[in-house]
This record gives sequence, structure tokens and C-alpha cells, in this order.
Amino acid sequence: MIFWLASYPKSGNTWLRLLLSTYEKIETNDNVFLNLKTIHKFPNTTQFKDLLNFNLLNENKLEDKLKICKKWILAQEKINKISHFTILKTHNFGGSYNGNWFTDDKNTCGFIYIVRDPRSVAISSSYYEDRSIEQSVKNLLNENLTATNPGNLLEIRSSWKNHYLSWKRRNFSKMIIRYEDLHNDTYNCFKKILDFLKKFKNINIDENKILETIKICSFENLSLLEDQKGFEEKSKEKKFFREGRIDEWKNKLDKDLIKKIENNFYEEMKELKYL
Repeated sequence: MIFWLASYPKSGNTWLRLLLSTYEKIETNDNVFLNLKTIHKFPNTTQFKDLLNFNLLNENKLEDKLKICKKWILAQEKINKISHFTILKTHNFGGSYNGNWFTDDKNTCGFIYIVRDPRSVAISSSYYEDRSIEQSVKNLLNENLTATNPGNLLEIRSSWKNHYLSWKRRNFSKMIIRYEDLHNDTYNCFKKILDFLKKFKNINIDENKILETIKICSFENLSLLEDQKGFEEKSKEKKFFREGRIDEWKNKLDKDLIKKIENNFYEEMKELKYL
């Protein structure tokens, strides 16, 4: 069965992947970025091999891109035939698109959803995607937002609100964790995550190992490692592990944009104690 690490982009998913994969392989290598290869992203072309003819997909035609939605479940069935338990990362929303559910209870056993203050997401996305903050906010509010992965595989993202609700409302075993809590109290939050994962796989929870993992995966260390060895998963020349701050928006987001985000996401932000 598949266990998802799901999140809206720029919400801490890669950091959580690093924490989990490093905890599993803490003694095996000195480049923790290599550990990420144990937790793959979904969708990617390998998972859809034999399900889609990538040579015939036209990146300019929406109907070609939408073919992936009809294959989500088939790709997951193929994954589950190979392994009885698999952790996958995704930025796809968790609901139904054009009548096609992203996943179902025959293929998914549970998930962790990492949510981040949308005001911070706007700033982080603006920097990383090299776009204006105004455009980043516009994207957060766009219910029809999509992205294209390598191989012209469409990723349905929708708005920050719809993305969060699409996962929150799924009836799988779930844990929803705020990026801010993981940032401010990494030890206790990470330990809770490991405790939750113990329901699905055999994990030995070791205090010293947790502390060592957190030290290795600190933003300072990851930023230095990125400078020294590079980080192949980043799609831009921009620094991936920049600061990981939780309050940068207070100084960089205009008041009218703050108000726009808060007005559109008021109920969800209040529920998550961002307001």
C-alpha cells in the first residue's frame, strides 16, 4: 500500500522527506540528498511506463496532459504489485478531477499532509519560481492551477485552500502537521511523525538517532551541502535550501496582498491557527 507525503509546493515536503530518509539511512553515506532516492515523487514517468505513450503526448494540448488523470489509479496499482508498502511524495491535490480520483482505499493506507501558512508559501514560491509576489498570490487563489512534470505529466494543484481540503477530507488514516510546528519544535514533531508511521511499518524510535537526524538535516547544513554538492531536484538556478523561515512574509508581503490571502482563506487559516 502507498503512504503519501502530500503538500502544496514550497511547504516543507522535501525537508520531511530528508528527515525520514536520513533517519532510515543515517549511517550509510555523507550526502543526505542521495537518501531522497528512497522516497520517490508521484507522478513520474517511470510509474507510468506502459500506461502512457510519452512520445505521443503533446505538451501544448490540455487533453493530452489530462490523460494522466485516468491512469493515476492504474499506476498506483502497478506500484503496489511491486511493494507491499511504499512512501511517495506528491504535490497533487487529493480529490477527484474530471471524475478521476487521485487515489483510493485499495491503494492508499494513509498519509501525512504538511501544511504551511499561505502567506509564507507566496514568498517562497515567488523566490524559487522567479516570479512576482503578486503572481504567486494569484496562483495560490487559482482553483484551476496545474503544473507539468517531466514527460508532460500533468499535476493538479488547484488553490492552496482546495489542495488542503482535498486531502483533509479523505477518509484515510492521516496526520496533518504544520510546517511551522516542525520548524519550531522539530524533535517533538518528528517523533510524533515516526510514532504515526509505526502503524504502517516497523520503525525503531531512538532518541539519539532523532537528534542526529535533525542535526544533519538542519537548514544550515542542507544549505552548505547544496553549495558543495548541488541539489539535482531543484528545477531552477535559485537556491533550494535558502532559509526556511516562518515569518518572512511579515516584511515582504504588501498589506493588500496579506488581506487578499486572509480574506480568501479565512476559515482554513483560522482553523490552522494562522489567524
